[in-house]
Order: sequence, then structure tokens, then C-alpha cells
Amino acid sequence: MISAVLGLLLSPAPVYVERVSSADPTETRSLRDQLMMRLLEEGYPLAPSADQATRTLRVEPTPGGIRVEAEGEDTLAFEVATGPVLPLEAVHRAIEALEEVTPRPTPQGTLPSRVAVRVDAPPAAISPDALRRTLVEQLLERHRTVVPLDAEPDQVLCAEGRGEALALSRADEADGCGLASDLQAKLVGLEPVESGREPDPLALDSSLDALLSPDEPAPRRTTSSERPASTMAPSASLTDDRTLEPPRRGPAVRIGARTGVYGRMTAADAAVGTTLRVGGEPGPAGLFDVLMVPSSAPDISIFETSISGGFGWMFEVSPVVALHAQALGGVLVHRYRQRGARTGHRVDWTAELPLGASFRLPRGLRIELTLRAGRSARDREHRVDDVAVWSRTAWRIGASVGLSYGWRPR
Repeated sequence: MISAVLGLLLSPAPVYVERVSSADPTETRSLRDQLMMRLLEEGYPLAPSADQATRTLRVEPTPGGIRVEAEGEDTLAFEVATGPVLPLEAVHRAIEALEEVTPRPTPQGTLPSRVAVRVDAPPAAISPDALRRTLVEQLLERHRTVVPLDAEPDQVLCAEGRGEALALSRADEADGCGLASDLQAKLVGLEPVESGREPDPLALDSSLDALLSPDEPAPRRTTSSERPASTMAPSASLTDDRTLEPPRRGPAVRIGARTGVYGRMTAADAAVGTTLRVGGEPGPAGLFDVLMVPSSAPDISIFETSISGGFGWMFEVSPVVALHAQALGGVLVHRYRQRGARTGHRVDWTAELPLGASFRLPRGLRIELTLRAGRSARDREHRVDDVAVWSRTAWRIGASVGLSYGWRPR
């Protein structure tokens, strides 16, 4: 009993995924379905209405793709272009946005009963994933909260194959599925699912109504023509920002590491570096950059360190790809150790113009490709026995590849 109470207290609050119109494009309806299934996989309960949830996910079509909004006390929104990476990109970003918005207060009063769905070996003609999505949707329409199987549900809706038919039954826990007799189970004949289409929900209606608890009468199901206009049709101006108040969070913080080659007129050296970026994504930001270039020659070793600060701008050209332009200025510390343990260092000014592109990965990560052109105050040369063994010009150019991680502090 205590473990069940702790599980309910520590589990995520329910999320409402707003319904879409049947007239919306297939990509929009498919993305909403995938979001619902992914939320259940991540442990989020699905609420039947917005007033029973602390956050809402909204999916709407736009002229160039799909707009996704995560709404709580504030709103985060983004757009994704339709294409082969649409579901993966949009689902990852929607989950991240959902975690960043400030939740609304926990709903008060009596909450709908919590029902989990378990699908085991349905008839071969029925797609398990499509059947699971249909059962989840039907439960939400009947004003039930759908939860993962391990989230202490009040009831479990069991679906399994019985010959060519589908058997629906109800259990108090997941382990109780499969124990219902043929007389207790509700047998349903469903048409085969083709091309990813959902099973016909009308074939499930009477069986689901009979299986749900009699003390919780199902409200009258609304048809698409009876739903409020705000959830039926896309907004007349989907490109407008519909956030009611500014997000309650600071600028994005991103730290990255990179490796590459730094070349000058006389030679090229391997280099490693790191950058701290604080600002908009996309948009302007402040930068702190460290670049380290070790090199060597007969009887001497060199280690140069550039420490710079500056300004940059990130241009998002697609949901995955962004371009970067930066301007940096600082100091170049030139250290050396010569034969005979002779050491020394020199300090010059340095300036650079890095340009690059980055590619979004899940969970705040980006792969970054960068070209850096710049110069320091002077040429440098080291001589041993009056022979020049190491020299570098003031002008330089380099290329690097790196990985960065970004987040938004609360």
C-alpha cells in the first residue's frame, strides 16, 4: 500500500495531448499518435482533458510543416518541416519542450480512473501498435486517464487473440491478463489493418462500454462536428507566436569541445579547444573560447594557447541545421621549452572569425563543423645554433569538428 502511494506521488503529472481535426493532414494526426505513445513509454499518464492535466501538447499544421506547442504556465513552441525525419525530430523536441515549461497547478477534485492497456499476441491480421493506439484513444474519449502498466493503474484493459477474434477483458493488474475465460471476455471481430490504418473503433464500442466499471458511466462521445472550433481547425495564423506570457527561464547555455587542424603558411598543427556560449538559440550570444595548439621541432617544444571572448549569432535554417557566425578577440600565450631546459613565453593579441554549421541531435546535443580564420600580432620563429627550426606566420586558418551540449537554466 505504501509503495503504491509513493509511486503515485513520484510519477509524472498527467499530460493532455489535444485532439486534432479529421481534416488535418495525415502527418499531423500521425505525429499526435506517436507523441501519445512516446509519452506513455516515458512514464507520463495521458489525461482526457486539459483541466485534468498540468501540461498540454498541441499539434497543428502549418504551410511548411507542423507546429508543436508545449503549454503549462508558459508556452514553448517550434515548427518542423515535413519529411523523412519529421517524427523522430518532432517527438524528441516535444518531450524536451514539455520538460522545460512550468507545469500548471495539480488538478483538484476527483480524478478520472487510471486505466492501463496491455496487448498480447492479437490475431495476425491486426497490427498490435495500431490496436494499442485505438484502445488508448477510446479510453480517453470515455474520460479515463491512460497510464503505463507499471504506474499502479486502477484497472487494466487486456487485449489478446482468441483464434481469428480479439478478446477484450478487464483485470485489476497487468498479471491478471489472460486469466479471463471465453465467457467472461468480450470477443470482437476486427477487419485486417492495412497501410497503417487504425482498427475500426465502432467494433470496440459495446465491448469497451461493458468492460468499464459500472459506477463510472461514460459521457456521451462527441463527434468531430460537435467539438469546439478551437480544437477542430488549425489557427488562421499559425506563424504568429501565441505565448501569453514570456517564458520564465534564462538564456540558453552551451558548452562544446572540438578537435581539428590549425594551419599557417609554413606548417599545420593539431589543435583542441572548448567554447562556452550563453545567449539565444537561435539569436545572438556571448562567447568565451579557449584554443590550444601544441607543436614541436628539433630541440624545442611549443605550446600556444588562445584565450578569447566575443560575440556570435546562430541562424536556424531548418529544425536540424543551424549556421554560426562569430567574432573573437583576446590574447595568444606562446610558451616554449628549448634544449638545455631553457623556457620562456610571449604574449600577443589575437583575433579570429569562426564560421560554421551545427546539426541537432537528441537531448540538447549538436555536432559542430567550424572554419576559423585569424591572425596574431606577429610572426614567430625559434632558432637553435643560429638555424631556424620552428616558424609560424601571424595569419592562420583552421578547421575543426566538435560536440556541444546545451540547456536552459530555470
